[in-house]
Amino acid sequence: MHSTTYEEKNEETSSVLVEETGEKTSAKKAFLLLIKAFVGTGILFLPKAFFNGGLLFSVIILALVGSITACATLLLVKVRLQVPGEFGEIGGILYGKPVRILVRFSITISQLGFCCAYFIFVAQNLYDLTHTLSGCRVDIPVKYFIFLQLVVYVPFAMVRKIKAFSYGSLAANIFILFGIVYIFYVDIDHFVSVGAGDFKLFNPQDFPLFIGTALFSFEGIGLVLPVVNSMKEPKRFPAVLASVIVTVTVIFVGIGAVSYAAFGSSTETIILLNMPSDQATTKVVQFCYVFAILLTLPLMIFPATNILESAIFGDRSGRKSTMIKWEKNLFRALLCVCLGLISWGGASNLDNFVSLIGGFGCIPLLFIYPALFHFKVCAKSIWARAGDIVLSLFGLGVMIFVTYISIKSWSTSEVVNRCGNAV
Repeated sequence: MHSTTYEEKNEETSSVLVEETGEKTSAKKAFLLLIKAFVGTGILFLPKAFFNGGLLFSVIILALVGSITACATLLLVKVRLQVPGEFGEIGGILYGKPVRILVRFSITISQLGFCCAYFIFVAQNLYDLTHTLSGCRVDIPVKYFIFLQLVVYVPFAMVRKIKAFSYGSLAANIFILFGIVYIFYVDIDHFVSVGAGDFKLFNPQDFPLFIGTALFSFEGIGLVLPVVNSMKEPKRFPAVLASVIVTVTVIFVGIGAVSYAAFGSSTETIILLNMPSDQATTKVVQFCYVFAILLTLPLMIFPATNILESAIFGDRSGRKSTMIKWEKNLFRALLCVCLGLISWGGASNLDNFVSLIGGFGCIPLLFIYPALFHFKVCAKSIWARAGDIVLSLFGLGVMIFVTYISIKSWSTSEVVNRCGNAV
């Protein structure tokens, strides 16, 4: 009995990229795909992250994270050109089954973490919208908005083909672009009419939270190998990646620095909550981002679902067995419910939650695994091997530090909405 494995699902992602144009992906197309992958709703958490880190510190660290991410990604691509396979499969070929499991664990944790953060994001925006639209007469707790989303996510979780999400992903990216333009407009208008906020250049108390959020923002690592696999000329990828990282870093620094400089200590965890609530455009942008997440989250959960199904069900396929198919459907539904419960627990500490995902889930994928893989396959000189060792140890140290601080600084303080009520 045939079963669609995780490797086949990963290859399907590459084939979808090819099918969109009917041919192999050009360098220009690859650039646009990666921009879409890296610039997501995580950008809305950056202004508060700049508050946690301080303006000057955050600009420097974000540029540093972007540079290291580019270098580590190039290491991974060099390995991929010599060792065929997806991320986890490469780890298994080079270091055995335990590393393959470890890589897939990191992918699963990071993707599910992104999903939880987006659960909270949608819930808090819907909570804010109900207050502004009702004049503070309606006060529905955030937890209900978290679980309300399951009405959308559970049916979407049953979809088996990643291609089904392509049009929704395109619409989501249009919504996100519209929101970014509006945020820049409001920031500049705020500078002109009110002036700069009370910002700091460095925040010695909360700066580790910035590092985790910065790593969370570079969430497009999962699409790198599929894009390389789909390219007409894979050797042009390093130039494409350099252009993408520079562009993305400029956008991230722009949103984070300008918004924090405008609103200072009043900067909200989600910058949309700083937008003027009495303007219809703000409500439209919030609705756009809510729909963007509703259309994007099923795509975000797709890799994690396939990894977990492969681990739990093995070679058992639902193609010829209705019972197995519905067992998998039940599993996917329960997974969505679990994500809702986790999101409920992290809703009051969204900046810590995002930092924790970035530290524990994203750092291994961005820094540690690429360095270890390159050390095994491509590092021939003593300097190359030393560089790989330094990068992997640096990643491990930052992961432990950021994860520890994110958990240690977790607070139970109440979040207050625009109406002065506790969320």
